[in-house]
Amino acid sequence: MKKRRPPLPEPPRLGGIVIDGSNVVASGNAFTLERLDQALDWCRSWRGELPVQVFFDASTARRLRPEVQDVLRARCADVTPERARHVVCPRGESADAYLLEHAGEHAALVISNDRYFDHEELRTGLITLQFRCREGVFEPFDVATWFRPSGGAQRVDLADLA
Repeated sequence: MKKRRPPLPEPPRLGGIVIDGSNVVASGNAFTLERLDQALDWCRSWRGELPVQVFFDASTARRLRPEVQDVLRARCADVTPERARHVVCPRGESADAYLLEHAGEHAALVISNDRYFDHEELRTGLITLQFRCREGVFEPFDVATWFRPSGGAQRVDLADLA
């Protein structure tokens, strides 16, 4: 007789969305802001009620073209409640650590292709969503990864995230 596996645990309810801005802009050669804006548009259309925060590391921000840096500075200064918050992490600091700590504190979905193997303890309990940029279009995957507190990772259909 075959043993039945217990049902998989339910992932935590989402309290926000965190975008790894450095990862999104590095996912292609051109159209930096367009890619980021597409990711923000997707967040609004998928779960518009959730707050969104975009994190950049200082080195990524410095590598952007001057006109893109100006836009990023303006977005960091804009704290209008219904807009996504943009943050450039301090120079010499790990943006990944800031991003993961914020996501953990706010039960936020993390949008990034980074698997954060070097921050295993900070990613515990978090849900990450990978994406691709094909022909200039931001396309999130249909399945996210929940790094369960009990260890291991569990795939979660995007439609099942509350």
